[in-house]
Amino acid sequence: MRFLFIQIIFLISINVYSQNGRIVGHIANRDTSMGNNYWTVYLRQGDSTIKATATDASANFGFKDVREGTYKLTIQQIGFRDLIIDSLQMSGDTTITVNLNFPPPCKFIYLSYLKNRKPKCIIGGHNNNIIPIVYGLPSKKTMTKAAKGLVYLGGCVVSDCDPHYYCTIHSIEL
Repeated sequence: MRFLFIQIIFLISINVYSQNGRIVGHIANRDTSMGNNYWTVYLRQGDSTIKATATDASANFGFKDVREGTYKLTIQQIGFRDLIIDSLQMSGDTTITVNLNFPPPCKFIYLSYLKNRKPKCIIGGHNNNIIPIVYGLPSKKTMTKAAKGLVYLGGCVVSDCDPHYYCTIHSIEL
């Protein structure tokens, strides 16, 4: 009888210490013209993707059985920059609720008034070694310029929030 009692206590203690948490959330659509499309949400730990899901028709998402640790969420939608939420700390059987606005506010919008002037680097404050970013399918001439470091290739997907310049010293988009 005593042995059975110890086993039951042992099993209960394992169950208590091995409980995992949940991450649930909702994505509010800031761009009403794109409808309530499905977003892809990734749960990552370091460089590894732990789990992935898509939002439902109401833009809700959730991850069950999330072990203790530090995670980040990456939200993706075709045609938009990824939204990354860093440092989600999971402990025990807690539930973390994340409510987001997507697409995120554009941090490059201030550059529209600069017209043909190069911006200053946000790290070094300099305006030398700042090159334009080119989007779309590059021509041979553009590829030659990119090889010489005169332009930076920004990719084929263009959104309403894309940087226009690149700092070659600090490797950041401006």
